[in-house]
Amino acid sequence: MMEKTYQAIVDVIRNGKSFLIASHIDPDGDAVGCQLAMLSVLKRLGKSAKVVSEESIPETFTFLEGSRDVITGETPAAEVAVIVDVAALDRLGCVEKLARECPVVVNIDHHASNTYFGHHNLVETGAGACGETIHRLIRALGLDPTRDEAEALYVAILSDTGCFRFPTTTGDTLRAAADLLDTGVRAYHAASEIFWKKSSRGLKLLSDALSTIEVTNGGRVATMEITKHMYDETGATSRETEGFTNYPRSICDVLVGVLIRETGEGFFRVSLRSREGYPISDVARFFGGGGHPTAAGFRIRGDRDEVKARIRDAIGTALLKPDSTSAS
Repeated sequence: MMEKTYQAIVDVIRNGKSFLIASHIDPDGDAVGCQLAMLSVLKRLGKSAKVVSEESIPETFTFLEGSRDVITGETPAAEVAVIVDVAALDRLGCVEKLARECPVVVNIDHHASNTYFGHHNLVETGAGACGETIHRLIRALGLDPTRDEAEALYVAILSDTGCFRFPTTTGDTLRAAADLLDTGVRAYHAASEIFWKKSSRGLKLLSDALSTIEVTNGGRVATMEITKHMYDETGATSRETEGFTNYPRSICDVLVGVLIRETGEGFFRVSLRSREGYPISDVARFFGGGGHPTAAGFRIRGDRDEVKARIRDAIGTALLKPDSTSAS
């Protein structure tokens, strides 16, 4: 069945003329890498293609070829919408309406929560990253990935597997990464750009955020906050918070780490990270978001303290014994 799906999408790409490529709001490395790789492949095939996003590419990933070509304003619809790394169309933000106007929607993803919203649905839930599936699609098209495409997909895989540390990493993940490295991708350069290149203002923001950590639910949930005041004081932006969510989860005995970022008065973005065996994607979906079993997120509005209480209660109800006793 999967082979037929690959072939159907290959036929759509071969026969299509204009393509819109999109991914989820608050794009991560997997979303960015897949979009840019698809943009390059389609252009190589002589297609009219554009990446459209609610937000610009995070600074962390602007070293990738094509990152400056992303469109964030109004643009006409295309013949085919290629949606990557998205479980549901409403995760596209303002691009959802544009995608729905395309006669053909191709859905390429690896989330178990995918709603199969496309006319063609290539959903490989066993993949460590959507970048793995895009890599296989390029091969199915009879192409070798260029070095730029390989670098984008290597970044996609490296990001979504946490440097191959997450339980989603499989032998196929490593084989895909090896094939991409064989094209000339510099592994150290890619990792350095994503994980080890921090601004002084970003580190100051991290310092401020770490001071807000609260451990609750009997020591099993840790919450960290970033307020608008912190952004103003440090000069940092939300784009410099990549990886921050891992800090609360890294505390001994904590099962779920929560990062709450204030985006406006009464508006917040929440990222969840959990240890293996404690899936939190259902918690994210409860609040209108989505994600993976151990990495998910959503947007929420309300009073800050109320929001924190609701999140902790939801995690306690879904995963843990209903114990909200504070551990610190």
